[in-house]
Amino acid sequence: MLKPTRTTLALVTGSLVLGLVGAGAAVADDGPENQPPREIVVGGGSAYVIGKVVSKGPLTVRSKPSTHAQSLGHVYPNSKVEIECKKYGDKVDGNRIWYRLADKNNNWEHDAQAPKRAYDKERWVSARYVKNLSEVKYCR
Repeated sequence: MLKPTRTTLALVTGSLVLGLVGAGAAVADDGPENQPPREIVVGGGSAYVIGKVVSKGPLTVRSKPSTHAQSLGHVYPNSKVEIECKKYGDKVDGNRIWYRLADKNNNWEHDAQAPKRAYDKERWVSARYVKNLSEVKYCR
């Protein structure tokens, strides 16, 4: 008696799956014929990943992914930063990943001693103190 029930359940499940796939295709086909497909944007339309600073104090922004690189400024706890990509660098509390900040970041405060030309270069923060809110790609 159980075999027909299992078979029926399998057939119903398969029909539902195929029906949903078919409905998805039908919905995708509805629309003007001579227009290019719309670009699907995931993550709010930004090419960058948002991260949240989780350090207890100001997090140093550096010119390279190294604890010995020039300090360019700081970002403060609970600040949100735009992350462009990640790269291996010096270990910070066991974590070798560093995040390159996007050029648009306004949440960092630059050091008065840092030369003006340094602001146009790359800015890095240790991933140990930044929680990324989605996956970050490696730098090329």
